[in-house]
Amino acid sequence: MIDVVLGRIVALQVQREPLKVRGDGYDPRPILAGEEATIDSGGMLLHHDDGWVVDAHHAAHPRARGGGNRALSIGFTGHYRQMEDRFGSARLGCGGENVIIETDGTVTQADLEGAVVIRGESREVELTNARVAAPCAEFTSFLLGLDRVMSRGELGDDIAFLDGGMRGFILDVSHLEGPATLRAGDEVVVRPGG
Repeated sequence: MIDVVLGRIVALQVQREPLKVRGDGYDPRPILAGEEATIDSGGMLLHHDDGWVVDAHHAAHPRARGGGNRALSIGFTGHYRQMEDRFGSARLGCGGENVIIETDGTVTQADLEGAVVIRGESREVELTNARVAAPCAEFTSFLLGLDRVMSRGELGDDIAFLDGGMRGFILDVSHLEGPATLRAGDEVVVRPGG
């Protein structure tokens, strides 16, 4: 089977601290972007100022989030354009995904069946088991520009719009045997049946 090209990495980023406090809001300011990162079985670290910054979802972060179940997430520029059309504002990366890929249109979970492969110069990283990053009330309320967090029921169609992968996807990194380097500009493909 032939690899299907998704696009190139346009942003790599980590959450230095959690972006949400349940019921108390959403703040994207702890997001830090850079040109190079490394991923391992615990999650992602970003190269910044001659050092490494640990993502809040990495197993080594002192306040690790997600219990290791959300070690690496991806998002798409096409999804951000759709969010901006719907909500009026959605700064690229404000959802805190680790890897953002340049795409047109919508990418679904079915589009990611097999393995998501990141290709750089003389290296290839294969990631599997893509699953939807479920939208939360905090992020949805943030996109709506609200000064309080509404309940999931109150958010209705808006939170439903962000589901199904619009909010991004989570990929498995537990199989990685050592660190793998990612760089802005790397090509991302889907390898069917991976």
